[in-house]
Amino acid sequence: MDKKKKILFCTPYDLSTGSGIARCSHHIIEYYNENNISEVDLKLLPMDRLNSFPDRGSFKYIKRLVSGFVDYYRIIKDIKKELNKDNYDVVHIASSASISLLKDYICLKMLRKKNINSVIHFHFGRIPDLYKANNWEWKFILKIAKLATKIVVIDSQSYETLKGSINNVEYLPNPLSPATEQIIEQNKDIVREKETILFVGHVIRTKGVYELVEACGKMQGIKLKIVGLVEEETKDELISIFNCNNAPNSIEFAGNIPAESVVKEMLKCSVFVLPTYTEGFPNVILESMACACPIITTKVGAIPEMLDVENANDCAICIEPKDIGGLKNAIGRMMNDVDFAMSCGEKSRKRVKEMYSMPIIWKQMCGIWKNM
Repeated sequence: MDKKKKILFCTPYDLSTGSGIARCSHHIIEYYNENNISEVDLKLLPMDRLNSFPDRGSFKYIKRLVSGFVDYYRIIKDIKKELNKDNYDVVHIASSASISLLKDYICLKMLRKKNINSVIHFHFGRIPDLYKANNWEWKFILKIAKLATKIVVIDSQSYETLKGSINNVEYLPNPLSPATEQIIEQNKDIVREKETILFVGHVIRTKGVYELVEACGKMQGIKLKIVGLVEEETKDELISIFNCNNAPNSIEFAGNIPAESVVKEMLKCSVFVLPTYTEGFPNVILESMACACPIITTKVGAIPEMLDVENANDCAICIEPKDIGGLKNAIGRMMNDVDFAMSCGEKSRKRVKEMYSMPIIWKQMCGIWKNM
């Protein structure tokens, strides 16, 4: 019988930050704890940042750098302390890149010195862009690749980019939470509301929410519901943009709401829209797929792959970021062609169950650990 491997799972875990990595990690830990899994012995070590500064003012980048170094020094000490307490076969580190690559590099050097197997799990979809830019982030990724036992990426484009330069890369998409599937099953009688557009996410410009509000404001009879953290100044700007066209529409800001309420909103909307500028492997797309939402989103990160749009399977409509005209046309098509919209929703629900359910992703993750 193979020895049960002991895994130290180092990851952001504070859901209040809105981190997609934290949400994904919660899904994994909850699945492990709730299913009496005996394949591995998994221990969580949270790597949340505690220091932050407002992203405003002339010194914002310096402040972010300083606060980052303070947090990363503490995180490195926490990992070192844990390694001194227990013997681990694998240390799995979740990374968002950028300045956190320095922390990742130091941790991997320490693990290499201790002869402990390591996984660096890149939770972002910018690797092809970094390769083209050949900038400091790309060079750091290559340095890290030489130290880590395994590199894990969340999308196939990143996998194809990296495997040309390194031979220890693995592809592992994010999983759909079993809790989401349970909420959907408990609320399967919810009926979709007509002409209701739903956005879920942090209400900031890079999520494409300004373009969404402008597109909806130019249409007739639209009800736009925006779910997520929003600053009052941003809310006022968006209301002004929405109302300047004098169309008989409505806009509602729901703020942060519980996960169950988010799923219910997805089940009853006409169309789910995420016109984001940049993404890794967004949980809200997985959840909207599981809810059989007609989806409109952008061709960034892993999204085209998640929705299989390149194979013309009509799981969703994908447009370019910042394309207000394309967004307006896509909304119009979903609203006016109900059969097409419902077909998109059913195809995306089928795809998420076949490709991204937790048992499937967990098996792949365990396979990576066990083969080290």
